[in-house]
Amino acid sequence: MQWLHAHNVDTITIVGYMTSNCDLATAAEAEVLGFATEILSDATGAIDLANEAGTISAEALHTALMVLLQSNFAAVSTTAQWIEAVRADSTLPKSNQPGAIRHRWTLGGRRGLTRATAEGEGGTEGRHRSVL
Repeated sequence: MQWLHAHNVDTITIVGYMTSNCDLATAAEAEVLGFATEILSDATGAIDLANEAGTISAEALHTALMVLLQSNFAAVSTTAQWIEAVRADSTLPKSNQPGAIRHRWTLGGRRGLTRATAEGEGGTEGRHRSVL
């Protein structure tokens, strides 16, 4: 991640397999590290899951995780929408929750953790994307 920061990359785009493991973990960690995150819904995937907690189909799991990611961790789009945003140098919409507030925890010297809150983060200028 230091390389990304050193090269002024501020946006991570996630593609690949599996939505419920690597993609979800990457989106959550990218937010902690201060990156804007995008995930391409038609370029990621899940599998059917069954365990002691229950069962879920790949399609239902993928849809549920796209809704979760869009509401808090990442901008979810299709590949076509992403290409359009890259060409226009614009930001994909991140949250569909009205009045959503984003919280970031940062180290605050001797005081320990401090919380910074910002509403409506984003902007269309100067996005530097990296596809993971």
